[in-house]
Amino acid sequence: MSHQDRPGPWTVLMVCTGNLCRSPLAEYLAAAHFPPGAARRPLIRSAGVLAHPDEPMHPHAAALLRARGTEPDAFRSRRLTKELVDGSDLVLCATRQHRSTVVGLVPRALRRTYTMREFGRLTSAVRLADLPTGQVRPAGEFLTAAAWRARAAGRVVPVAVDDLTDPIEEGRAGFETCAAVINDALSGPMSLLARACQAWRAVPRPRQPLDRGPGATGHTDVAGHTDLAGHTDVAGHTDVVSHAAGPDGGQASG
Repeated sequence: MSHQDRPGPWTVLMVCTGNLCRSPLAEYLAAAHFPPGAARRPLIRSAGVLAHPDEPMHPHAAALLRARGTEPDAFRSRRLTKELVDGSDLVLCATRQHRSTVVGLVPRALRRTYTMREFGRLTSAVRLADLPTGQVRPAGEFLTAAAWRARAAGRVVPVAVDDLTDPIEEGRAGFETCAAVINDALSGPMSLLARACQAWRAVPRPRQPLDRGPGATGHTDVAGHTDLAGHTDVAGHTDVVSHAAGPDGGQASG
């Protein structure tokens, strides 16, 4: 079974060093693009290459998220493992060094592992009309493949541009800057993915002459209903059906 065919929700893993500052911010800021409780959303989680497990995120990171209306008290750090990488469809790292660590741990993850800033840059040319709609996995796989194609085409920049500076020694202002850089990198692909997951392609329902009954002409009746011809009734409803597949069922962390 290929990685794309594996069961479960489409999963994004954010990676930094201690899983206290950058990757938790990225996890929660990325998840904020998807409506709470929405069925069509990825599973977003984070880990650190040198993390001590079960620690809360840095207080400045937590305060920053609370100021944005998100409660991060449930967060606990975790250490990066081969299993976490294997179970993720997209791995987004704070720096090129973290990216190298991930690929060194799981070489087959090369095509789905990027720095956060790199992924935002490499997917900047993708538009909503390009993406499959209605489910997380096809849209996410399209974005990931687009990033790989752009990387393979040589869309490179000075290497430091793709790194995200650790704010741990920089105070609250450093965390604000870090969050702004994360948003700048991820808001494009994450908002695009969220819009694609919520898009339903509506098409007219096929006519069913045997079920119409007398007088079914496609016009609105006195009760405000429409026959099976697919016209709009006085309440603004249209006789259409969605061809989008059922929900993935994934829940975002946090």
